Formats: sequence, C-alpha cells, structure tokens
Amino acid sequence: MSQSQDSDSKSTAREAVKRLPSGFNLSESSSNINVSTSKDDKSLKIATFSLQGYLKEKEFATEFLERGGLESLCDIIKSSTGNTLAYALNSFLSLMEHDTGWESLSNDFIYHIAHVVVVEQLATIARPAIAILLKLVCATSESMSSIRCYGFPTLHKAIESEPTFITTLVDRLLSPEYLLSITSMSLLIAMLKYVTDEYRSQLSSAYEHSNLRKNILRLMSNHPSTELKLLILEYQTVFIQNINKRQNTAVSVHDAHHMKMLNDIWTIAKVDHISIQGAKKWKKIGFTSEVPQREFRRTGLFGLEEMHYFVMNNQDLYSKLILEQIHRPEGKRCQFAIASIEVTDLLFSHWNITSANTTIGEFQPLILSFNHVHSTTLQTFFRIFHDMEATTFDFPKVSALVRSQLRSALNSSISSKDIHEFDRNMLETPYQQIRDRRLKELEWADDLLGRDAISNLRTRLSKQSYEFLKKQRISCLLEGAWFPCPITSGQRLSVIPTNNSNTSVLHQTSTTTTTSFNSATLPPLSTLTSNTNSNSGTTAGGNKRWRYYKLSRSKKALMYGDFSEKFAPVLKSYDKLPNRIDLNSVTEIQSIRHKSSTTISNGSSQIFSNNNSSIMSDDINSNITLTAQQQHMSSGSSSNLSFALYTNNSIPLAEFYCATTTQAAEWKDAFSMLLLDKRFTCKETAELFHTLTEVGVKVKLLQIAGDRVEIPHNFVEVPPVPTGLGRGFFYNIELS
Repeated sequence: MSQSQDSDSKSTAREAVKRLPSGFNLSESSSNINVSTSKDDKSLKIATFSLQGYLKEKEFATEFLERGGLESLCDIIKSSTGNTLAYALNSFLSLMEHDTGWESLSNDFIYHIAHVVVVEQLATIARPAIAILLKLVCATSESMSSIRCYGFPTLHKAIESEPTFITTLVDRLLSPEYLLSITSMSLLIAMLKYVTDEYRSQLSSAYEHSNLRKNILRLMSNHPSTELKLLILEYQTVFIQNINKRQNTAVSVHDAHHMKMLNDIWTIAKVDHISIQGAKKWKKIGFTSEVPQREFRRTGLFGLEEMHYFVMNNQDLYSKLILEQIHRPEGKRCQFAIASIEVTDLLFSHWNITSANTTIGEFQPLILSFNHVHSTTLQTFFRIFHDMEATTFDFPKVSALVRSQLRSALNSSISSKDIHEFDRNMLETPYQQIRDRRLKELEWADDLLGRDAISNLRTRLSKQSYEFLKKQRISCLLEGAWFPCPITSGQRLSVIPTNNSNTSVLHQTSTTTTTSFNSATLPPLSTLTSNTNSNSGTTAGGNKRWRYYKLSRSKKALMYGDFSEKFAPVLKSYDKLPNRIDLNSVTEIQSIRHKSSTTISNGSSQIFSNNNSSIMSDDINSNITLTAQQQHMSSGSSSNLSFALYTNNSIPLAEFYCATTTQAAEWKDAFSMLLLDKRFTCKETAELFHTLTEVGVKVKLLQIAGDRVEIPHNFVEVPPVPTGLGRGFFYNIELS
C-alpha cells in the first residue's frame, strides 16, 4: 500500500514538472480561489510534499529549474497556507542545498519569508522559513558557496519591513520545539557574525534591547544538550568578535551616529552654563582635550558606546558625578571620560577581547552583560578614587586597585555567574579590603620572583633564549648579505697581468715598500685575487664597490666575492663566491681600529654620505681617499656599525660596514657566539635576550598566578622511594 502511494507521489511530482513548459503552474489551484476544488488542493499538497525529497537530487533539481519550477515554487510559498506552505518551504530549502538556481530571488519574496517567520506559529512552517533566511545571510561575498550575492544587508531590508523580527527569533529560543530553538539560535549567531560595519551598531543595539541575553542565560542554566551548548559557546565567541570589530572602528566626527552619541553625553551632563578655566566644552566632562574622538584610540567605537550606555541609563548619577568633579580642585578630579575608557580597557584585558581569535570553552554569563559590568565597574572606580583621596597623578594606582577587585569578582565562583552578586562584590567591598588584597598581590609577586624555583626557571629559560638567538643570528650568516667593499688607506692598487689572460693580481704599493701577494698567502683586505667573469663583475682593477659575505655550510669558513653592483638581494649559491676566509684564524672581533686611515670604496661612500662627488678615481693607480666629512662619518657616528675579524697578530681578515644597527647586531653577535662562544656585544641583542627570557618567565607563571599554586622558597627535598618498588625506581631531577 505504501509502495503504491510513494509511486503515486513520484509520478505526480514528475508529471507536474513535465507540464510546466505548456503553461502549467503548480500554484494555480491556490491562486485562483474561485475555481479551486478539494481535488486541486490535494494535488498541490501531494506535489509539494513529493518535491521535498526529489529536489535533493541534483538531476531532478536541474530539470526543475530549467522548466521554470523556481518561479512556481515561489508563487506557492506566497499564496499557500498550512501544510502546503510547510511542504513548499521545505522544498525550497531542499533546492538551496544545491549552490545554483537561487541567486536571483526578489526582495518581495525575501520580505515574505521574513513575514512568515513573524506571523506563523506552527514550528513546521517557521523552522524552514528561518532556515531559508539563514542560508541567505551566510551567502556573503566571502562564502565558499558559488552564490555570494546576499548576506546581512539583504536580510536587513526584510527586518526593516518586520520590526518584531528579532524579538520573534529571541522568543523562539525557549520554544519547546527543539529544532525551532536550534534554528533560531543559528540565525541569530549568523546575523551577528556576518553583519557589515554599516549595520553593526544597529544590530547590537537591537540585540541589547531584546530579551536575547536573558533567554540565553536561561538556556545556560537549563542543562542544554550538546548541540545547543555548542551554539551558546559559539554565540559567546561571535559576541566577543563583534566587540573586537567595534573596538577597531575609529570614532569619527564625520559619522552622524558617532556625533549623536557624543552630543548626548555632552547634553545630559548639563554643564554648558558652567565656566572652567582652560576648558571650553569636552574637558568639562573629563576628556583631556577638546578633540574627544582622539581619546578613544584604545577602545574605539565600542568605548564610546559603553560610555553612552552608562550616560543614557544613569542620567541623574552621571550629571551628579560630573558636577561633583567640576567643583573639586583641579588636581583631585576623577575625569569621567578617561575613567570610562580605562574601565572598558580593563574589561578588554580581562576577557582578552583585544584578540580577534578569542575562543571560549565554557559559559561566561557576565560577558553577555558587558554593559552592566562596565557600569558597575565605573562606579567602583569613582568610589575607590574618592576613598583613597586620590589625585590626578594617582590614576594608575586607582586603575590597579580596580583591576584587582575586578579580577577577584570575576574569578569568584558565585559572582562570576550572577550579575547581582557581582554588583554586591564590586560596590560593597570595603576599600581597605581591596587595598590589603592589592598589597598582598604585590608582596606575593615580589616574593615569588625571588624564590629559588623561579631563579632556576629563569636560568633555564635564559639558556633557551640564548640558543634561540644564536640560531637566529647564525642563520643570518648562512643567508649572507651585501657590504661595502673595503680598501686599506694609504696604499696603491696596480694590476699585473699573469699568464692567464682571464686573471689579474692586485698588488699593493706602500710609500716605503712594494710587496706582491697572492690570494693564498694574504688576508682579503690586503691583497685581492679574483676572476673577471660575469659573476664577479669587472676586472680586479675595475670599480668593485660591493662584497657579498656568506658563511659556508660547514660553518668553518666565510665565503665572499667582490662585485660592481648588487644584482640580487640574496645569493643562494656559493658558485659566485670564489674567495675563502678560514674562521679558525679568527681570535678577536672588534670595532674598526684604524679610524683615521680606513677608507671605503665608492659603494661604501654612498651608504655613509650623500656627497658622492667627493670621491675621485682617475685611474687604477690613483690613491683612493675619503674627504674629511666622510672620514668623520665612518670614524664617528657610524663607528658602532663597523667591525672586523682579527687574527692573533691583530691582522684584519674581514671588515664589515653595516647599514643599520640591526644588521650590525646580527652579524657581530653571530660571529661572537659562533667563533668565540661569548655573550652579546650589541645592546639590541642583549635587550632582545632579556625580553625573551622575561616573557618566558611570565608565561610560565600565568597558570601558577591564576591558581595560587604554592611555590617553595628553597629546593624541594626528594621524597623516599615508595616501598615495594625495588631498586629500579628513581626520580629524574632536573637541576637546571
């Protein structure tokens, strides 16, 4: 019997599709009430019921679309009710599983779907309608689907036509129909996730003024199913990401919405008739300047929204606070605007909202009450400022006390889940108790850092930091770099041809002695031997301005080659570096010693001086010298950028004239750690080493500080071997 009914349904559906080209309309029975019969209604209901399953088939869906079935299905949804509407909506949802065919829906149809969501009470109708809108919201320009023409702006137009749309979704979160609740939650999350910057604040305000937070808190407390729990956690994550995006949105006086909030804050203060020396307008309500938008650099638009929320919901308290601060001496005023921004930043820090990739693995109800938490914390800020009789210069101390109290309240097992208990904890805890806790925290931190266990931890991490820096610095040598080609001052260069027509030997002529060397017997700075091929530039007597140094793979030699131009940023091959310096000969690394006699070739002078015309090179036998200005620059301001590798006889093997302090630190300390196994000689490397070590210590202590794990003052005594374990049992003690 059931097989024959399925066969009838299948034939009915296929027959309907085949009749479409000849003018058949699936909705003709419902659109023409005067001629409709019960038989027509039954046929339409059977057809739409069958389509639910058949449209999931790709081949059937393609034929359905080709025959104009989409338009007919949309007409049915617009004109039908009851089960027929439910079947039609599910059929349309089946069609949307294919990433094609529904990219040209009209706004009227989308508005009608939103209307169905609002007015239809049956879950069998509301659920597929919500699911259709969910698909449309997710079809953004960044979607993985081939249809990317909708997104939140499309749904926003439909929401404007149905003012109760969001409240209807929020109410259905508590629906006894589980699938309806899940689908409604999914759409609320998708809207917040894909909302564009144009509508972000508007949507957030609509959520805030609905019962969304209240209903989600009820779902949290009702032991939700695994699926619903994951959706609630996803909402928390998207909620924080939305705050982060508003934080990264700058406040602008050219934005009408931003200016409206600022003007509301100013108007409700009611201080325009009060004159204050040095304050025209915005300084009166606690800004540090008359340009308020600049004050929100840390908190962005969200900081302004939080300030505006407090003002609008506590108007009498706000105007009283402002008036009270105005009548205080200038140095004892708690500036409202700055305090509000500081509190917002404290909450950002506690909940790690400054990171766009924040994920939450457990329920944190107070995050959803950010506005309320901000208002309570801001009142606590003013209370502590007053109780400690603080001055303007004590602002950081007040902030530290508020941070301590906030951390205590939010880490409490009770007040972290109940907003009323949080208010009581923040507003009623005596100042002396807050102060004593803060002093204990400072003592605990100082005592902690001085204990043997932490000292051992710092020692171990310092070794790791040293090895990390050593590896990084040596990798710079292995990659290689360009340096100006050095030439010793007071010497002449002459070219003496050898038997090999492709090779020239540079001889060095002094004022007292003429000596000939080859590359095998002299360091590279005294005499140079090079091949004049395409890889090494021109002949040795030519203008070779650049030298490329590169550490060999064995790390036992320094390879280099001289070139007329820097033809590539990095030379990956050693083929173009024919010269070799044995690093076993290096005994010392020092700054360039011969300040007054060291000269640099034309390429070097371009780095250390803009006056290139001062270098004269008439021919290869000319003395190459520096002007007085260039000598001063190379020996004075840039002396910390140049160094050399020396033998035990103080003979320079290689000279390096670095372009930046970073390059000098990388190369000089790399040689120091590689060859002499010494610590750093450059301030930049030492500061980086210190930062790496201290950050490592703080990261290791985060869990300890949070859980108040007791750290022993001295070494822990090794406990005896448990009985019955035999001699094979031992403790592996790491003394480092």
